[in-house]
Amino acid sequence: MLILLLFTGIALSQNASDLQNNRTITIYKDGFATLKEPITWNLKSGRNVVGFTNLSPNIVFDSPNLDLEGVQILSQTMNRNFHSSDVYLKNNIGSQVEVKPTGNSVIQGTLLDVNGSSVSINTNKGLMVFQRSSIEYLNLKLNNVSNKFTPEIFWEIFSNEEKNINAELTYLSSGFSWKPIYKLELNTDNTNAILSVDAEIINHSNINLLGLNINVVEGVLNQVGVSRDFLSSRAVNIPMSQNNTKLGDFYIFNLGNDLNLKSLETIQLPLIPKRAISYEKIYIFNNSERDQRDDPLDIQISFNNSQENNLDLPLPSGIAYLYERNTDGSLGFLAKNNLSQLYRGGTASFNAGKASDIIGKRRILNYDRQNKVEESTISIQVINTSTVSIKVKVVERIVGDWVVKESSTMYIKDDASTIYFPLEVESGSSQLITYTYKKEWK
Repeated sequence: MLILLLFTGIALSQNASDLQNNRTITIYKDGFATLKEPITWNLKSGRNVVGFTNLSPNIVFDSPNLDLEGVQILSQTMNRNFHSSDVYLKNNIGSQVEVKPTGNSVIQGTLLDVNGSSVSINTNKGLMVFQRSSIEYLNLKLNNVSNKFTPEIFWEIFSNEEKNINAELTYLSSGFSWKPIYKLELNTDNTNAILSVDAEIINHSNINLLGLNINVVEGVLNQVGVSRDFLSSRAVNIPMSQNNTKLGDFYIFNLGNDLNLKSLETIQLPLIPKRAISYEKIYIFNNSERDQRDDPLDIQISFNNSQENNLDLPLPSGIAYLYERNTDGSLGFLAKNNLSQLYRGGTASFNAGKASDIIGKRRILNYDRQNKVEESTISIQVINTSTVSIKVKVVERIVGDWVVKESSTMYIKDDASTIYFPLEVESGSSQLITYTYKKEWK
């Protein structure tokens, strides 16, 4: 007997009165998803035994819930006696196989190894290793194949009459995740930028899901017995488009219908359409008490999440890529950052690297410590050798019970251990700050 195992995964399709394009997957950020399968059964009057076999092998076994009306569910039975195709192949190492690489002819040999990324066979030309992503199919030649490769659920249902009935099966499955990908394109001539956000969907499993309605949730599931940091977190309300629905405290974002999510595939779908916003560039010079150094300043890019800035959206946490549109029209990569969950009215800030033309110099001019009193005088110079005027934020961290006795430049106390000096430095010029702080111990 010849068994055909598709290495792009096990395709799940309904055979119980298939309802096309009504299958839904809702993906969370913690590696889990809920799947909804619409089913139609033809019931006779009295007791019926009905089943569904097209389940994900990664199903959480106690999670299935069957939603139907007008009948009585007497029992539900889950058959867990199944094997994954990988385990089945590993149990048959040494058997004869046929491998069909994409765009090439079939190659015969003896199966030597199977892992998550490749398949190795021994041929008359020697050892050959194939990447699984480049294999159309693999034929395993066996006389008898009796193993099942997907779990099954059976229900005993009582109906008062013969009729057709529609049901919806919902269950939880591992092997899926998503994250937002932010792309911020800066204009070098002014403070305008283009922001777009995609949802990156990852199918880590060995199943193909076809004809799907795909939803994503900014939040994670609370699962008893799973030791992860996300157990106490909740989703944030994020009404980004008209394709959103609310489930308790979660907002679900629809990415489209009749979509395909194949095994081990990563796809990106629009979450927020491109929009024009304004941004601010500022140069940061961070220092602590004992620092003496000459260093280029950090570049900070930020934007306000406000209605005035064409946003006013609670933004989900994700990865942000910064690009810059040069004067010749070309697009250059600047930086990659993590973006924390951003509420309405908040400010997103990104580190865009070091500025080669903006230098900060810090010196300790005087330091005196007697008994329980310490006094220090600091000199800071910011040098702008670029061709444009810049905004600078000089940040000073001082620990303990302190006061600033005198300062040549206006400063702002940010918190109990931080002050900063906001500066504007013209092209080809510099600014000098001197200040003295005093500490006391009791």
